[in-house]
Amino acid sequence: MNIYDFDNTILKGDSSYKFIVYSLVRHPIKVIPCLFKGLSLKIKKDNLGNIKSAIFSFVKSIPNLEEYVNKFIFHNLKHVKGFYLNRQKESDIVISATFDFIIVPFCHKLGINNVIATKYDVKEGSIIGFNCKGEEKVRRLKEEFGDITISEAYSDSLSDEPMLKLASKSYLVKGENLILYQKTDETK
Repeated sequence: MNIYDFDNTILKGDSSYKFIVYSLVRHPIKVIPCLFKGLSLKIKKDNLGNIKSAIFSFVKSIPNLEEYVNKFIFHNLKHVKGFYLNRQKESDIVISATFDFIIVPFCHKLGINNVIATKYDVKEGSIIGFNCKGEEKVRRLKEEFGDITISEAYSDSLSDEPMLKLASKSYLVKGENLILYQKTDETK
């Protein structure tokens, strides 16, 4: 099995950011107050989960959210990187800090069925559990799939180093370029 981060790895850019911009254009009156609330929490140095929850709390007021998300996905399919489409396998696993209501249908549209993401309650406008980032990605992978053999791992960021360490071969993704990740004695 191969594991992938999603934002800036499979997708050019960050899907959460793209979703906020997409929504800001279509629903500015709903989105702007949430952005200010998130900014206020960031200034107060609140945790990332609370900040993300505040920013995305506008989704609870979007009618037909599932249809809305599907339109967003259609609008952004052109941003999927060619390197991924050329390597894609049915057994791929995507592990992302992006909220599940965005990333799961996006991945399903690409034919990726194994998706682990930050859980978000769209009715309440709040994160469920922990932000799926860093060590949390590894914990969630083991929780969902047990002790599986990971052939290759791909990410654009060293914040995913815990995930990269799991694979026999790992790559840092820079645009369409893959750079072999070298585990050092300190990172093994």
